[in-house]
Amino acid sequence: MTPTTIAPRPLKLAPHPPALAWIEAVVALVLLMVLGGFLALAPLAWGVLLIVGAAGGVLLLRNPTLGLYALAIAVPFGSLRTLNMGGLTASAAQVMLAAFLGAWVLQALAYRDLRVGRSRLTLALVAWVGVMALSLLRAQALPAALSELLKWVQVTILFLYVAGRVSWGERRWLVLFLLLGGLAQGALGIYQFLARIGPPGFLLMGQYMRAHGTFGQPNPYGGYLGLILPLAYAYALTHWRVWLWPVGRLSLADRLLWPLAVGATAVMAAALIMSWSRGALLGFIAGAALVTLALARRIWPALLVVGLVLLVTLPLWQTQVPISYLARLDNTTAYLGQDLALVEIDDDNFAIVERLAHWDAAWQMFSRRPWLGVGIGQYAVEYPAVALPRWQDPLGHAHNYYLHTLAETGLLGLAAYLIVLLSALALAWRRARSFGLWPRALGLGALGMLGHLMGHSLVDNLYVQEIYLLIAIILGMLVAPLFRSPCSEQAVLAPQPTIRSCADES
Repeated sequence: MTPTTIAPRPLKLAPHPPALAWIEAVVALVLLMVLGGFLALAPLAWGVLLIVGAAGGVLLLRNPTLGLYALAIAVPFGSLRTLNMGGLTASAAQVMLAAFLGAWVLQALAYRDLRVGRSRLTLALVAWVGVMALSLLRAQALPAALSELLKWVQVTILFLYVAGRVSWGERRWLVLFLLLGGLAQGALGIYQFLARIGPPGFLLMGQYMRAHGTFGQPNPYGGYLGLILPLAYAYALTHWRVWLWPVGRLSLADRLLWPLAVGATAVMAAALIMSWSRGALLGFIAGAALVTLALARRIWPALLVVGLVLLVTLPLWQTQVPISYLARLDNTTAYLGQDLALVEIDDDNFAIVERLAHWDAAWQMFSRRPWLGVGIGQYAVEYPAVALPRWQDPLGHAHNYYLHTLAETGLLGLAAYLIVLLSALALAWRRARSFGLWPRALGLGALGMLGHLMGHSLVDNLYVQEIYLLIAIILGMLVAPLFRSPCSEQAVLAPQPTIRSCADES
């Protein structure tokens, strides 16, 4: 029986509405006036920058999704350039996000089309943002609270846009730019590791340097790579036959994606290990385990195979991988239950005891206000009242996102956040077990990303330095877009034999 399909809706909206034409005309006129002044008074570099910005603004008005491609690169490299405005600092990713959202709103108003993607994950995100807003009643430092709340509002809006307004073809290009950013960061980290470029505190074994990329610290760097890496190896695993023996004509994005995915997998995996981050290692294991379960037709045999592989290869790991690296996972729990005020501090245990001291502080905050916590964004404000001796620096977070959430938003907040994770896992699992190769690759990549996020969050906070925007983009790509082609619909709903006849969605 032929599967039911949905008639395609053109991605290029036509005719061009008069409202948007007037907006573009006014914007162009203003930019031309400003440009004339700059060319007369400002240095040439500023004039060139303004011309590029004007051209980019017009392109964004025509297609806001182009801003997502730039955002995929701006997140990992945005810290290289920051914009200072009256004491406020904005990274390139924040500027790009603001431009993208502004263009989307203007286009949506002009077309009178504000539709966005909807799913159960949407409701979970809205509920989580609502609980955080409720916790504002506890906040003492309102700017810090609003800043943290704005972060999750951005995640929700970006998720809604990608889910509802980015077509399957555009998602291919979006994945390509995500992998390009990961590949570039991975290559930079390998260079830092081998060339010993970095602060003295990152030196390893007297001859290497912990990879940290442009993030300034190895832990968020390893977290960024761990979130993008599953997308690379998921595409490489699912599309190798399509690339080597294509049934039909492949699009340019498809021709570029598979070799890019293979190269990015190798480079990012090596750089992740070179970051020497225990959180990144833990997250990589968790993400790979989820992807393995989703690839298996039956779960229990897959668990048995994974266990046997680990048992057989354990001697190889012990001989080929430095024991000090694997021991980083064991040492994390070595001081649990001890009186941290009495522990003698040295170079080997400093990071572990410091992390446990922050766990204790977060638990103390939760004990004082168990239902709504101390307020979103208030961890650093409340920390001095519960800090242990010798550990007075709040560091911004509790080095465990679950405890951090429990401290700031209480039991209600932790429950809402866990519902977000479970909803995302359910959505990713359905996509990973579907028949269509492209939705399946996205599902596997999202499963690996969520596994890494949940594992790494046990010892760190990955919602920093705009990394959370990448999480929103990947989750948004799991939801079927509003604009679908019949081929896209078959890739999601049709049995396997029908999919192979649909070359474009392979």
